[in-house]
Formats: sequence, structure tokens, C-alpha cells
Amino acid sequence: MHIETTWRIIPTATPTIIRHCSKCNRKTNYYCSNKFRVNANQSRVDIWLIYKCTKCDSTWKLATNKGIRPHELPAGLFDQFIDNDAALAWQYAFDRNFLKQHSCEVDYTNVGYTVENTNEYKSDTPLLAHVNSQYSFDLKLSALLAKMLDTSIGQIKRLADAGQISTDPEINIMKHKIKADHCIAIKVW
Repeated sequence: MHIETTWRIIPTATPTIIRHCSKCNRKTNYYCSNKFRVNANQSRVDIWLIYKCTKCDSTWKLATNKGIRPHELPAGLFDQFIDNDAALAWQYAFDRNFLKQHSCEVDYTNVGYTVENTNEYKSDTPLLAHVNSQYSFDLKLSALLAKMLDTSIGQIKRLADAGQISTDPEINIMKHKIKADHCIAIKVW
């Protein structure tokens, strides 16, 4: 008999962007404000995601769309920009390809998280856990396991080396970073 559970990882903040702040006159972290700026120029619009300096609150705009006609966007997307849809802002703030295209230096160390757990684990019972996350933010599987099993990362390594923790698909438990929309099954015996 084993306990089957799902661990749904929910970030509590977006990653910050490291860039030079002209007011602070040094590199600082900028946080996502969850707001967009939409500027119309005749029939075309420019859209930016607004970031703010963590030290002085100065603003930096990260372009999401430039010189586009609103009807060229997928249905409802323009309204999401106008309404400052926080979920849409988070999609951009966690989108590695988008951030890379804009040469952003991203800091994932400040991204805290909580875990929704469908069943509590008892250490004397085998466990089958399915891990999923909507976003990728450099969370190591070993750190998640240590948190959820209430033990140290060293103990996780010992359990993995002894074959008492395994994954499907098989991955290096100590090095693997949890990716968005990627389900991992973990067996703890």
C-alpha cells in the first residue's frame, strides 16, 4: 500500500531582472509590477510590461509588442493588456525565451514558493508523488524533496543513491530543475 499525491508548485513572486538603475547609479533588481503600459500611435500600439527598482521604485519598461495593430493580437489578449491581467504579466515574467530575447539578466533566487499537496506523507508509508509546476524558476528537485519529506538534501542524496527514491522518467534527482508543465512521478520506499 502506498500514498499517492500531487505536489503542485505555486510561486509566491516573479523572478527579478538585474539591470542598471539610473537613479541608484548601480545594478539593482527590478520586480514585475504586474502592470502593462499601452501607448497608441494612430492605429498601432506599443505594449510594455512595467518593472520597478527594488531600491528606489524607478520604472523600467520591457517591450512585449511594438507597432502592432490591436486586431493582430489573439482574441481577448489586447483586453488583458488594458486590464493589467496579473496572470498574463506572470506569463511574461517567467517566460525564459521572451526574457532571453530581450537580453535580460534574470535572478530566480527571490522566487519563493508554496506547495499544494493532495495527501499528507507519513514517513512509514511508501509514497508516489506527481510534481507539476506552471512555471520554471530553477527549483531543484532535491530541494523540493527535502522540503516535502522534512529532511536534509544530504539525506535525499543518500536515499537516491540507495535506490529508495526514484523518478519516472529517470532523472538525476540532485541536479534536476523542475520545469513548467512537466510532470515527474517520484517513488519513495
